[in-house]
Amino acid sequence: MNKGKGKITLLGCLAGVSNQAVITNVTALLFVPFAGLYGFSFAQLGLLTAVNFAAQMCADVLLMFLIGRCSHKKLALAAAAASCAGLLFYGAVPLLFSGGALYGGIACATAVFAFAGGMLEVVLSGIADRLPAGSRVSICLLHTAYAWAQAVLALVLFFFILLAGERNWNYVMFALALVPLSAFFLLSGACIPERGESKAESLPAKKREGFGRFYIFALAAIFFGYGAEVCMNQWMSTLFSETFPLYGSEFFAAAAFAVFLGLGGIFYVRLSARVRRFPLFALLFSALAAFGCYVAAAAAGGAVSFAAAAICGLFVGVLSPGVMTVSSENLPGAGGRMLATLAIASDLGAAALPAAAGALSGALSFRAAFLILSAAPLLCAIFVAAMRKSRVPLRKKGIIR
Repeated sequence: MNKGKGKITLLGCLAGVSNQAVITNVTALLFVPFAGLYGFSFAQLGLLTAVNFAAQMCADVLLMFLIGRCSHKKLALAAAAASCAGLLFYGAVPLLFSGGALYGGIACATAVFAFAGGMLEVVLSGIADRLPAGSRVSICLLHTAYAWAQAVLALVLFFFILLAGERNWNYVMFALALVPLSAFFLLSGACIPERGESKAESLPAKKREGFGRFYIFALAAIFFGYGAEVCMNQWMSTLFSETFPLYGSEFFAAAAFAVFLGLGGIFYVRLSARVRRFPLFALLFSALAAFGCYVAAAAAGGAVSFAAAAICGLFVGVLSPGVMTVSSENLPGAGGRMLATLAIASDLGAAALPAAAGALSGALSFRAAFLILSAAPLLCAIFVAAMRKSRVPLRKKGIIR
């Protein structure tokens, strides 16, 4: 890959993951305005998050059948174009619907851009996994860029609503649609390599069994790891606005979480660049630290609770890309289908846990819900430890070391 094409590929991946930050977080950042303008309950807001990640999961399932049959470049371009259309639809919802139909319109628009964004995320993860080491693109780097894009998104929404008012929230969506549009044009000129199918079938039976155990533990770890990240991310704004009921507090809370998410990503990108393989111990430590932050955020009050929730981003953000990276390193040649199935598990967690937080908040209390959901990063740590124990050693040349 020449330097010019490599730079375009890098920029295309960064634009695509910035789009993922938009489609994943834009609705959560509007939870407080939605509750004030339209009277949406905690359960309804949690359901919007579930719709978002359920749509992304459907995209992951579809990709399992398309990833080996269609060009990755064509899939990425189609996903970017559909994501742009979905954001335009989202912005038009208040102009097309009113009353009880408004919630349904928001949910439908969320499903459209989330489906497209989820497809683009998996394809870009596969691209990052296939590019040479010198290309500067990696799964962890993409997740770090996602964090900084989320911080920028929170500030953009804050200043737009400050100037235009909460009732005009939808008009900013037309500007945000430029993000997937830029990804479309950059990816159209990018060099995107393809890769063949899994080599795992060629292993001896005993080694295939080891791969199977590792893979099952990875699915469970990413379910609870990414679910824990999204749960804290999606409800961070509400937690902060309840503690500090100031105008715009929800946007600054989301930005604070994203900043710590990005700082953690930078650390792990540099760490993984210094070692031959991504350290599973780092994932284990991060999951346990995230568990501690969850407990502190739920049990403490005031500034301590907010600080614990924000700092949680430092640890929880590495769990999903870290599991993907470790799985790719320990399941050589597994191909795009392996990443797609891991993405399905992560989206299942991202749909289930925030929705559970909304339901538990309505039935018990907001802090009680988070105390219960602190089990998610703890379970992630348990399954990461199981991954570490069951991983298959690799040879320098070939499969087994």
